[in-house]
Order: sequence, then structure tokens, then C-alpha cells
Amino acid sequence: MTLSTAQRSTEADEFLRAKKVQRIFYLDNLRLLFTILVILHHICLTYTGEQGWYYYDRIDDPFTNVTTMLLMTINRNWVLQCFFLVSGYFTPGSLDRKGLWVYLKERLIHIGIPLAFFVIIIRPPLYYFTQRSHKYSFVECIYKNVASGPAWFLETLLVFSLIYGLIWYIRRPGASPNRKEVPFPANRVIFLFIFILSVVTFVVRIFLPGQMQILHLRLGNYADYIAFFAVGIWGYRNKWLDKLSDRAGLQWTFITALAVILYGTFAIHSWAGHESLTYLRGGASVKTFITTWIGTHIAVGISISFIYLFRKFLNVQSGILTIMAAEAYSVFIFHAPVVIAATYAIHGLVLWPFLKFTTGFILSTVLCFLACRYIVRKIPFADRVL
Repeated sequence: MTLSTAQRSTEADEFLRAKKVQRIFYLDNLRLLFTILVILHHICLTYTGEQGWYYYDRIDDPFTNVTTMLLMTINRNWVLQCFFLVSGYFTPGSLDRKGLWVYLKERLIHIGIPLAFFVIIIRPPLYYFTQRSHKYSFVECIYKNVASGPAWFLETLLVFSLIYGLIWYIRRPGASPNRKEVPFPANRVIFLFIFILSVVTFVVRIFLPGQMQILHLRLGNYADYIAFFAVGIWGYRNKWLDKLSDRAGLQWTFITALAVILYGTFAIHSWAGHESLTYLRGGASVKTFITTWIGTHIAVGISISFIYLFRKFLNVQSGILTIMAAEAYSVFIFHAPVVIAATYAIHGLVLWPFLKFTTGFILSTVLCFLACRYIVRKIPFADRVL
């Protein structure tokens, strides 16, 4: 080995070590939580849902039903919103380091290929084998039911990433390195943001209720998704995650807890009175506006609170947490067939309904991570894509 080669090797090792040190573990852990909550949401749909999933094993038990109802209605307000915020946060740095063309190439590989794989390889068999009427042949399921299904997040994220890439290219943010940073927003600014976003969401959902699909996408939710992705980008540019103080984190943890309790009270009262919960997803009623406003508090508040709590207490990785965090993205892509297989396997299991629901969730989660680590990783080029 020549001196020059050895020097380059040492520099490469130092770069990799520095890169590893700089990794933001708490955001990796937060994304892991998002993946687990997506599995939980689909387990809730399996046992108490009516639409939006492939396989159902409905449980008629009041305690289980109200639990899954609360989990779905509350998590629907914040999980994917915060997911978009974190995704937006990682976007500008990638563009700044790599430039537009490398960035676009990596987005198409890292997001586009898994999306295409799900649409073409994973979804058609799921749709065919779980639709007992077999309205379509297996081949027809491929070209007549082209849809992203649970992978719609990837489709949307890819579009958001491409659009921002073009905006970045036009504006060239690196051309003004001395731009003054904006401090972390004061509470009055955050409350104003919540109010404006809730009004926009409320108006949009009058015409596009949250459950309505257009081209297999629930466009009534996209005001939130666009806003949170944009805030993630803006937050990165101004280093907001580093500026989030203990005081703000604790304040928003308290505010969020109150919002969750209030929102849950609305949902339980309606559920107990056999009232349709569709008003939570859209409409022109006062109750819809109030719950939309509270739901936006949850989306913003949990995002701030969890980022603060994870940064303070979960900014480390070791052991099984490291392994799970490394597989979170592949689990997000491949979890659907594993969840369906696991819940179908315990279909005839006689248990207290809530225990069956819990068993289905734990079993599905464990099998998803095992399958991705020991099977999916063996697929050629999987490490390059995932």
C-alpha cells in the first residue's frame, strides 16, 4: 500500500466516523416509532376497520373497539404529519451536499424503486388473494388496480421531494450563506400557525373529506402534509431542532396532553351515542371545525413534544434499537403482507378480544422486523435501495 493510498484510507475512515457521530439518533428513533405506529394502525383496521385495508378479522368487543377507535382517530391527526416534517427536515441538507442531479437520482432509487416494487410486486397478490369475490384476475389486478395502497406516503414524498428539488435549483440557497437565521417560533406564532392551518384544512375538507380518495389519495389531508413538509425544510434552514428549549418542549407536552384528552372526549362521546365519526374527517359543521382545530393542536403539539422528549431521552442507539432503526424503512415498505399473514394465522385463536388484538400487533411487529432483516436484506441490491 502506498503512502497516498494509506492516507486516503485514513481520511475515509475519519470521515465515516465523523458521519456516524453526527447522525441524529433521536430522529432515527422517532422514525422507528412512526413505522411501528403504522403497523398498529393497520392492526386496528384488521380487527375493527371497515375500509382502507386488505384483510379483516372483526372483533365485536366494546373495550377493544373504543381502544382502536381512539388509537386511529388520534394518531391520524399527527403520525404522518410528523413523518412529513422529519422527512422535510432531512431534505435540504441532502440537496446542499449532493446537488440536484445526484439528489434526484438517489430519491428515485431510494423512494421510486420501493414504490414501484410495492405497486407491481406486492400489492397485486395482496389484492387478489384477499378479495374473495375475485372480481379481477391476477393479471388484471396488476394493470386495473394500479395504486400505491399503504405505500402512498412514498408516492407523496417522492413528489414533494422532486418539487422542492426544482425550487432549490431555481433559488440556489447556497448563494447567500450569510442569511440570518430565524429563532424557534414563539408560542403566539405557533398558535397562529395552528389556527390558519386548521381553517385551511377545514375549508378543504368541506369539499374533500378526509376519507374521500381521488386517484387513491386522500387529498383532504394534504394541507397538513404540505405544511409540515415545508416546516421541516424551514426548520432545518434555521436549526430549529437545536433551538427547541426545555421550556417550550415541556409547555407543548402539557398543551398536547390537554388537546388529546379533549379530542378523545369528543370521539368517545360520539361513539357511545352511536353517532357517526365522519365529522372528524370533514364537513361544514361547527363540531367539525372545533375538532379540526384541536386535531391540528395535536399534530403540531405532539411533533414538538416528541422531538423534544426523544432528543432529551432517546438520542442514543444500542443493541436491538440500532437493529430496529436500521430496518424501519424496509418494514414500512414490506409490512403489509407480513401483517396480513400474521393476523390470518391467529384468526382461529380463542382469546379475550383485546388480548387477541394485542397479540396480533406484537406478533406482526416482531415478524416484520425479522422478515426484513433476514429475508428482505438478502434480495439483490436491497442494501443499495433500502
